[in-house]
Amino acid sequence: MADRSDAQINEARPRAGQNESSSTPANVVPPYDMGAEQSLLGSFIVSNTTVDEVMDYLKPEDFYFDEHVAICNSIFRLRASNKPVDVIVLSNDIKSHGDLDRIGGVAYLAKLTELVPTTQNVKYYAEIIKESSIKRSIIRAGRDIYELGFSPTVTAMELIDRTEKFIYEASQGMVRGDFQPLERILPDTFRVLQERYDHRGSIRGIATGIKNLDLQIGGFQPQELVVLAARPSIGKTSLALNIAAYNAVRLKKPVGIFSLEMSREQLAERVISSEAMIEADKLRSGYLSQEDWQALTQVSNKLSEAPLYIDDAAGLTALEIRAKAKRLAVTAKVELLIVDYLQLAASGEKVESRVLEVAQITRMLKNLARELNVPIIVVSQLSRDIEKRDRKKPQLSDLRESGAIEQDADIVIFLYTDEAIDTSEMNTRTPTNALVAKHRNGKQGNVKLMFDKRYTRFESLDTTAED
Repeated sequence: MADRSDAQINEARPRAGQNESSSTPANVVPPYDMGAEQSLLGSFIVSNTTVDEVMDYLKPEDFYFDEHVAICNSIFRLRASNKPVDVIVLSNDIKSHGDLDRIGGVAYLAKLTELVPTTQNVKYYAEIIKESSIKRSIIRAGRDIYELGFSPTVTAMELIDRTEKFIYEASQGMVRGDFQPLERILPDTFRVLQERYDHRGSIRGIATGIKNLDLQIGGFQPQELVVLAARPSIGKTSLALNIAAYNAVRLKKPVGIFSLEMSREQLAERVISSEAMIEADKLRSGYLSQEDWQALTQVSNKLSEAPLYIDDAAGLTALEIRAKAKRLAVTAKVELLIVDYLQLAASGEKVESRVLEVAQITRMLKNLARELNVPIIVVSQLSRDIEKRDRKKPQLSDLRESGAIEQDADIVIFLYTDEAIDTSEMNTRTPTNALVAKHRNGKQGNVKLMFDKRYTRFESLDTTAED
């Protein structure tokens, strides 16, 4: 292997699993580029600083050949230790790991330095290698999915989930961010500042429709992950629905809701109750007056024209939510997404604990908000520990299966009452606090709301917010 070239490609040994497949013709070779791999490794040896240009983007496993994987591993290891990368130091490091003979010895490392056209093209070499690596991964996944399709123990939904998971991971592999100089960032920043100045006093982004809450928050902005948390029966789903209806019914902004607990019919009834001001109990019992029917008639057209989309599939995984949200973003151009509620979602993967699973879900939702450029409101339960304290004011540590929720959220809003109230008796108007416990880009504070459970509706109690 001392003089490896395209003419000697048959001597190369692809990594295990790269080429074998019972369903792939023997003469079909997975995508790779020998020249790009050799030129990139040679560039690393000739100019050590080139390693830093691609180290965050490329992994040793992206190389096709075992030998190149071993060489890249050694180069990255030396660079991370601030050691020089030349033929001598590199060969010693590889030898210490027992791989020197396998990669072709010192002669092959020296040969790599002779195969470099220019070190200025390392990013292009890396992109070629990365693209081939992702294609090979897709080929392997396609083969696995094909073979799983014949298994009587694997359901269609499991196949779909596996496919969506892989496509998500593959797309993340292609994502690469670059530093931008401030001079390129400033024009967009000043455009935003000008827009804020031109519309000063108005709510930017997605409003809640509740005056004093909007004054406190300033609207939910694109790419924000908003956590709305409370103990059961305090009104968190009702508030999320109020926000959805205000935007979809009043402002005609497309809104998507993932309801993991309640059916779409139950949510529709709540929206009708709130918008028509008909008591929810009447809708459930059927005891409607003539005035109630008139109110229903008046709001029916308005509600039927609202761009409000509800998915009530139970037990959705994070990847299923992502796939459905992306489809809805294309078909309906949604401006707000709501997930109700977080603890009923699944990551779709085997993890060591529920805390780690929730961490995966919240990270995916935050990434999804950035990808779709919309705010996502996530309804969440609070831990039972809050009931053990004399003071019922929630803290960030009360987020059930917290840690990642608190970390990933841009805004955290807690709903709670000042005194312990029998929730079964909350049939009229109940003063409720909306505590903005975290606001990454704004102020924190407590907002007084009034929850009218008869109509599952929140209203402003005053026009001031407390610190």
